[in-house]
This record gives sequence, structure tokens and C-alpha cells, in this order.
Amino acid sequence: MDSKIHCQMNICGGDFTHVRKCFRDWKSQPLVYRWNQRMFEGKQEVRPLPGRVFNNGEVAHQALARVCGPDDPYALAAEIRDGERDLWLVMAAFEEEG
Repeated sequence: MDSKIHCQMNICGGDFTHVRKCFRDWKSQPLVYRWNQRMFEGKQEVRPLPGRVFNNGEVAHQALARVCGPDDPYALAAEIRDGERDLWLVMAAFEEEG
């Protein structure tokens, strides 16, 4: 059987305390494309991506995609400050067999 990696993402504003609250809320919500599965299922917590604040969402997305692994028990959050807003992109990787 082949396996492939897919990512789940969400975004919110505020400080990292707010990101943790959003993460807890998201974990109770079903996936839009798979109603029997919860968002970020199996991930115990969210951690900030250390050492960098991004000025572009695409760059933050690429950085998270490079470091998120399906065996990680957590999601990672990258801070984005684009001059207008302060946002966090939260991502977790999952392995899917098929």
C-alpha cells in the first residue's frame, strides 16, 4: 500500500494564547471533506515555530510544510505580520494510506 502525506491548516489572529484557544476549538470541529474525522485529530497541542516571524503567508506555509511531520504529536504555528495584520498559520501533517 502506498502512503502519502497531507496537511491540515487553519488561521487565526491574536497572540499565541489565542492560537492555543483556537486550536482547542478546531479540534472539536469535523473536517469539511471528511465528517467522521475531527480537525487536527491526534495532535495534542500547538507549538510556535521558533525563531522567525514571516511577512508573507506563502513563505510561512512553505516553511511549515518543510518541518511538519506526520509522526509529530503536535501542530506548528507560524506568525505572519504583513504590515496590516498579525496572523498565525497553524499546520499539522498526517499520513494517509490508500
